[in-house]
Amino acid sequence: KGTRYTSEEIALQLDEKRQDIKTKVEKYTNTPINDLTAEDEEKLFKGEITFEDISEKYNLPLDVMKEDEYLTPKEDITPIVDSQAIDKVIGDSVSKMYALKAKYVSKLGELERNVVEEYSKLPKEKQNKNSKKDIISKNINYVANLEQKCDKEVEELLKNLEKKLKELNGDKEIIKTLKEAYYNEKELKKSYYLSLYYN
Repeated sequence: KGTRYTSEEIALQLDEKRQDIKTKVEKYTNTPINDLTAEDEEKLFKGEITFEDISEKYNLPLDVMKEDEYLTPKEDITPIVDSQAIDKVIGDSVSKMYALKAKYVSKLGELERNVVEEYSKLPKEKQNKNSKKDIISKNINYVANLEQKCDKEVEELLKNLEKKLKELNGDKEIIKTLKEAYYNEKELKKSYYLSLYYN
């Protein structure tokens, strides 16, 4: 997709996917679902907005954004078999997913700023396409590592949600919906950055 579509076309696809997941998730919970707007995601990427600002604006768990690795929740919800408990479990899990997203968008933004700074410090005669490729190649493992960590944390979060829904006799179809949304958005994000690189 990164080579077939422009960054603007991919951004539109991302917006459509976000709206789609919001509609799907709302079938499972009455808790308001707040994903970051494209503008705030961009600000977070550029380091122009803090995790505290994001947490307050979107009601996302600050501890998940600040933790180095999110694996298990700090508090456990007492299993009460009722729709309110199911609603809370799903709402909390979706909020944590968006908090993880904010954390990794921030890390990628920090990397981009470092890469741009490294490139701008090169002598003028070395500021060319080859130097850009060298800097990108140097950082590709770090980005792949971030992706693996994020995948692991999302998988753990979904596994934990599935366990709680099982205890509460809740509909586990939401797990598939959230997993698809995560991997679809990730693919589109990667395509978006590749389109910037190739175009």
